[in-house]
Amino acid sequence: MKILAQKRGSPQNMTQKPTIAFKTIFLCLSLLWFFAMTLTLGCSNFGSGNKKKEVVPKWTCDKAADEAMKRHDYEAGIALHKRFLEKQPGNALALYHLGYGYGQLGDHQTEVSYYEKAMALGLETDQISFNLGMAYGELDETEKSINAFKKALEINPGSAEYHFELALAYLENTEKIEAKQELLKVIEIDHGHVEARLILSRLYVEQGELQKATELIQEILKMDPTNEKARSLLHRVERN
Repeated sequence: MKILAQKRGSPQNMTQKPTIAFKTIFLCLSLLWFFAMTLTLGCSNFGSGNKKKEVVPKWTCDKAADEAMKRHDYEAGIALHKRFLEKQPGNALALYHLGYGYGQLGDHQTEVSYYEKAMALGLETDQISFNLGMAYGELDETEKSINAFKKALEINPGSAEYHFELALAYLENTEKIEAKQELLKVIEIDHGHVEARLILSRLYVEQGELQKATELIQEILKMDPTNEKARSLLHRVERN
């Protein structure tokens, strides 16, 4: 599976990827998303979201290291975070930021290793699980990607983006029933999510559910009358 990670946000909010673009049989998609980690974690917290009630240590990262990340100087950010971690090797937030930096440079194996170290030290948020899922996707480790997205959704079940990326991961794993379920959740949460509707309509066409496909396509065209993919798919349905 080639989950092209969402291009994780910038370190001011380092939540990742927004990325996470997943390349599926239906589309090659790049998502851009910014998060800001909660204040309880100190400095550049990468992302917010609804969290389970949990006791989270108040880690504080190095200001200079985070500033380097914010200006997208990832090599400097990595070097500064490593220097900071020499003094505070158990700082999970710094490990998370370090993994983020490696992810921005395309070293997803190292990215994963730092995320896992941070999580082992107790940094359990939906954002880090989501980023982990995106990174595993880049490494074509689909099952691990799916599990990480599921963990993110356990903490923040109301995220349309998390459900969408999980759906794409399921598609990469040819688990179409599960993918449909996740796409329906995306639409329920975010009624205007065109991509989810388009992918779901294609699944319906593939499985012979033409009436459902037609209804979805018509909804897309109401939202975006110029959507050529939807128009092309509608013509295909009408020929059947």
